[in-house]
Amino acid sequence: MRRFSVRILAAIALALAVQAAQPPDPAWFVPWKVLNPGDTAPHAQLVVYWLPASRDEMRHSELLTSRTLTIYSSQCVALHVVRPDDFERIAKLGANGKAPVVLLLDVDGREVTHIDNEAGALRVATVERIVRDEIRSREDEADRLLDEARTKERNAAIPIYRHVFDQRCLLPRQAHAAQRALRKLGIDVVE
Repeated sequence: MRRFSVRILAAIALALAVQAAQPPDPAWFVPWKVLNPGDTAPHAQLVVYWLPASRDEMRHSELLTSRTLTIYSSQCVALHVVRPDDFERIAKLGANGKAPVVLLLDVDGREVTHIDNEAGALRVATVERIVRDEIRSREDEADRLLDEARTKERNAAIPIYRHVFDQRCLLPRQAHAAQRALRKLGIDVVE
């Protein structure tokens, strides 16, 4: 009986030692690009603008680490910080006196949505949610367009498939389906 309890205690001690030796989850630093006054506007399918209230907020915000935002940055979602002293860009974005704020814009520069601060701070979960919701909305729309194109005749389907294919960085699954459909119609599209 005593040997059994010693073995159990040894096993528990070993398990705790292994668990303690495990490194913590890595921090996912978001690849924010700080825009300087006069920099050209970014060109991407979706652009997230973060307008912090101060330089201090830029250094201590929870928006600096996020696995989700880091992954979205690899899918043609541009992540940009507008410096608090870039008054011209802030005015152009229509965010005077609102900082801190996050804006989500489409490829044409139209505002899709924005997030106002909550008690003077921005929550990373809220930013992740608006980007995720917009991408899902675009995926649903692309799926609808693919279904619609399947019912059209060749000349009417081609522009629909091309439109979906043009979003290949943001919507790779739907773009691949559009590419396959275009190839079946005898049109070779190059990525």
